[in-house]
Amino acid sequence: MTMKTMRGWVLLALLGTTGQLTAAELTGSLQWARRVELSTPVSGLVTHVAVDSGDEVRKGQLLFNLDARGFNAQVKKAEARVLTAREAQEEAKRELERTTEMYERTLLSDHELQLAKIAFSNAAAELQTAEAERTQARLELEYSRVSAPFDGVVLQRSAEVGQTVVTRLQSVPLLTLAETGRMLARVEVGELELEQLRKGMELPVRVGSRNFSGKVQRLGMEPVIAAGGIAKYEIDVLFEYPRAERLRAGQSVVVVLP
Repeated sequence: MTMKTMRGWVLLALLGTTGQLTAAELTGSLQWARRVELSTPVSGLVTHVAVDSGDEVRKGQLLFNLDARGFNAQVKKAEARVLTAREAQEEAKRELERTTEMYERTLLSDHELQLAKIAFSNAAAELQTAEAERTQARLELEYSRVSAPFDGVVLQRSAEVGQTVVTRLQSVPLLTLAETGRMLARVEVGELELEQLRKGMELPVRVGSRNFSGKVQRLGMEPVIAAGGIAKYEIDVLFEYPRAERLRAGQSVVVVLP
């Protein structure tokens, strides 16, 4: 056996120990394409939790809510203030029109006209403030109900009925949700392989016996040092799959390189 042949056998043996099935196939693991911790920016008492860990949910589906009575009361209070402020503005407007007419007939002074203008400006500002408070009250009522931002699966549930949520300093995670229908295949590649890849490039993905078509979403910019001190770079390949497949993060995946 020649020295060149021996080197070839050594290279093939090394390839077999790096996790590659062939020179063009790399093994890695599945990662969630989108994973979020859900909470609410308002404080209150949890009165209903509609899901549990492992449940699949649809976008817009109610997950949990706080006691809405206090939030509804604030909305009604803000709406009443808007009505009062609007009536005050309309009255100030009528008074300004009357004052302007009398001023043009030289029956009132510049000072009296100026006072009417100031009163109207104050009434308009008060109405704007009341409308802003109404918007804030409506938002807080909306925030008291937390719905799924996308189709997904509940990874973790921390919310319990009767729990008091206090968000003065920071929001407390109450549910962790991962998107379903899309996942990332994460594998490690060498420098030479990385140079051949581009973001958006289509690559085949295989999970068990199931085949999917993916696109490169992320190319690692910093090396991950593998065994033997050889620098490797992570890449993420995004692919879509039927929800019925029920893929999970951490499952083994194969990405076929060009």
